[in-house]
Amino acid sequence: MFTLRKLKYALAIIVGLYVLYILAVGLISSPSGELYKPQMLDQNATDQDRAMVLAEGVTHALGEQLSTLFGWLPNDLLLVPQILDNTVSYQSGVIYATRPASDMIAKTATRYGKTDTIDKRLVDATSRYFTYSEKVWGFWFIYDAEGKYKEGIKNWRAWASSVGTNAKNAGVYNVKTDDTYQIIKYCANMTDYALGILNNEKMGHFESDNNIYYTKGICAVVSNVLRALVAVDSSVVERGGQENVDEALRRLDYVAEFNPLYCVAGGNEIGDAMLPNHVAALARHIDVANNRINDMLDSMEK
Repeated sequence: MFTLRKLKYALAIIVGLYVLYILAVGLISSPSGELYKPQMLDQNATDQDRAMVLAEGVTHALGEQLSTLFGWLPNDLLLVPQILDNTVSYQSGVIYATRPASDMIAKTATRYGKTDTIDKRLVDATSRYFTYSEKVWGFWFIYDAEGKYKEGIKNWRAWASSVGTNAKNAGVYNVKTDDTYQIIKYCANMTDYALGILNNEKMGHFESDNNIYYTKGICAVVSNVLRALVAVDSSVVERGGQENVDEALRRLDYVAEFNPLYCVAGGNEIGDAMLPNHVAALARHIDVANNRINDMLDSMEK
């Protein structure tokens, strides 16, 4: 009898601690982040300065999520992904967009020609570390997702800091006209993909929050990459148009600030119900950003 009572107390304590953990994660973690907003670099900036900005643009959103108090949540073993799905969805969107950003920029801006070898650190970042599933939890943190992602970020920063040095493994920074076009094309593809998710007419209220925060995570990376590119290469504004750049970034700012208390997907297909449609509201901002980014591409083709 005494043993049974002790067991009940122990179970009650475990349940209480678990509830406190969930509440702490819910109150402290946030399904959003601060965007990377570097200053425009002048003509006196070195290639290393530019490489550092570009590397941060690729990895900023991911690094910010990894550095939070509770870290990476999609691979949490204590059912957090099933309960606090907004932050999990946001982080999943971040890593989804980081993978092609790392691949695209490593293949374009970090070598002199298409036949040149890509820096091994960036190959590893893209193909070994960022490819890890966001849900992987390793034994004693040996093969865990966050450990691999941190290694990928470390490699990007190591490449950037080595540019312009006399080191044997000194990195190459070489952003050409074709490179800027391809990086902006990546931004257009990612925002187009995000729009495709939000334009699902069969989306219900309980799916809306996951899709909203997943696309917010994607757009956070897009915004950081685009701002970094604008900061390191003045030709982006000259060729793409100041108005297009400003409006695209302004709408991406709106996406980052979009954080309704409760997400709903409207009341009917017509859109005249009493319930708001947060999905359509967010999609409108992404759509404008996508159109402006495509306008930049069109201007560059002329």
